[in-house]
Amino acid sequence: MSMQLFLVWAFAIGLIASTNASTNSSSEENLVKPHVIYMIADDYGWNDMSWNDDRVLTPNFEELANNGVKFGNLYTMSVCSPTRAALMTGRYSSNIGGQHFTYLGMYPHGAPTYHEFFPKRFKDAGYTTYGIGKWHLGFCNSSFIPSGPTRGFDHYYGFYNGGALFYEHTSSEWGPGYPGDYLGYDLTDDGIPVRDPETSCVYNSELFQEKILSYIDNHDPNTPMLLYTAFQLPHTPRQVPQQWEDMYSCIPNDNRRLYCGQVTFMDAIAGEIVKALKAKGMFEDSLIIFHADNGGDVRFEASNWPYRGNKGSFFEGGIKAVGFISGKGIEKTGYTHDGLFHITDMYPTLVEGVLGEDIPDDLDGINVWGALSKGEPSPRHEMLITVDTDLAHVDGLLGTNVTAIRVDDWKLIVGHPSFSYAWSHFDWYPPKYTDCDHKDIPSPDGPEVDLRLYNLKDDPYEKNNLAYENPAKVAELRTALKKYEDKAWTYWPEPDPAADPANYGDFWSPGWC
Repeated sequence: MSMQLFLVWAFAIGLIASTNASTNSSSEENLVKPHVIYMIADDYGWNDMSWNDDRVLTPNFEELANNGVKFGNLYTMSVCSPTRAALMTGRYSSNIGGQHFTYLGMYPHGAPTYHEFFPKRFKDAGYTTYGIGKWHLGFCNSSFIPSGPTRGFDHYYGFYNGGALFYEHTSSEWGPGYPGDYLGYDLTDDGIPVRDPETSCVYNSELFQEKILSYIDNHDPNTPMLLYTAFQLPHTPRQVPQQWEDMYSCIPNDNRRLYCGQVTFMDAIAGEIVKALKAKGMFEDSLIIFHADNGGDVRFEASNWPYRGNKGSFFEGGIKAVGFISGKGIEKTGYTHDGLFHITDMYPTLVEGVLGEDIPDDLDGINVWGALSKGEPSPRHEMLITVDTDLAHVDGLLGTNVTAIRVDDWKLIVGHPSFSYAWSHFDWYPPKYTDCDHKDIPSPDGPEVDLRLYNLKDDPYEKNNLAYENPAKVAELRTALKKYEDKAWTYWPEPDPAADPANYGDFWSPGWC
C-alpha cells in the first residue's frame, strides 16, 4: 500500500471512530437522562390487575411489571386532587392546603403556585414535557394550569376538572354525570378549548391515545422526553367503546363488565405507547412508571380486595396503589418490593435520583431510587396519611375530621376514617362478576368508632382494632402525629359564580380568580 493510500485509509478509520465516539457519547447522555413515561390511573382497584386477579386482562402492564418492580406498599392519598398535588410537589397535601376533598370547578383554588412541580424540574433539565388527560390541580387563573410558570408542561391535552363525560366531554362542577349549578365543556389542547366535529362524540381516551402517539411520533429522540399520562380510565361513568366491553361479555354484572373493559382499554393504550417508543428507537432508553391515584370505587364494582375500604377512605383499600416501575436504570427486576413508599417520594426520586438535580430541603418525599433501582431496603419508615380537621364543623359532603399516620407496621386513624362525613364505605368488597358472587363482608366497627389502631404486619386487612387494648402504642403514634398537625393548614374558599362556563363560551376556563 502506498503512503498516500495508507493516509486516506487511516483518515477514514479515524472518521468512523470519531463518528462512533460521538454516537456513543449521545447514548451515554441518554443513560443519564432517560425518557420518562409516567402513567397514573384514576380510581383503579388493587385487585383489578392481572397478577392479582387473572380474570382481568392487563397483559401489557404485566409484561412491563415482570421486567421491572411491582409496588407492594405504595401509598397515595385517598382521592384525586390530594394525590396529584402530593405527586407534583413532593409534599404532603396537608402541608400545602390541599388535603381536603378535591379542587372543585367553582372554587377559586388549586395547588400552590410557589412550589415548582416536578415536570418544571424536567423542563429546566432539558426535557420536552408532554401531558395528557386529567389535570385536577386548579385552573381559576393561568398560573394554575399546566402551562403555568411553575407547572412545567410544554404541551398538555386534556381536561381541567376531575373528569368529563367520555363522549360528550362535559362536566358539572361536581364531576361528570353529577348534577350541579353549572355545566361546561372540558377539553383543551395547550390551553385552547377543543370542540369541533372531529372530536365531538369521540370517546376521550381514544383522543388521548391519538395525541400521545402523535407526541411520540413527532418527538426528536435525541432530546429527553417526559410524557405524563393521567388516564381518566377507569373512573366513572361506566362507559367504554363496545369492543372493550365485548371482551367481558360473560360477566352479567353491568358495572363490573364495563369497568373491566375500561381497565383493558387502558392497558391497551399502554401497549400502544410501548410500540410507539420501540418504533422511534426510544424504548430501551425509557423509564416507565405506572400506578393508581387511589383505591377503586366499589360503589361501581371496582375492587380493592382483599384490602378494606373504598376510595375516599383511609383504610388500605383507599390508599394503597397497585403499580410498578420498569425500564432504564432498574437493575434488579422481576419481583415485588414490599418496602414502604409514598406518592411524595416520586418527586425527589425522579429529580434527584434519576436526573441528579438538587431538591428543596423542605420536601416530605424521600429519594427512594436506590430501593427501586437496586432492590435496597426503603429508607421510609413513617408516613403521614392525612391531617384534615379544619372543616370538622361542616356537616355532610364537605365536612370531615380525621388524622392518620403509619409508623413502620403500625397505623393509627383518629376520627371519621374518610375524606368526607358522607363517605362511609368501610367494609371488604370482593369483585362482583355475577350478581350472586361473593357478598360484601361488613366491618365490625362502623363510622361511629373514632379511634383505630392496626398492626399491618399481623393484620394487613385491618380486621382487628387494637386501639383500646394498646393505649401505649396509640399515645406513641399520636405523639408522632403532633408535628404534622402543627404544620397542617387548609385553604377552602367560597364558591364563585364567576366560574360559570357560560362566561367563557360554555367551556371550563381560567380567568376568574
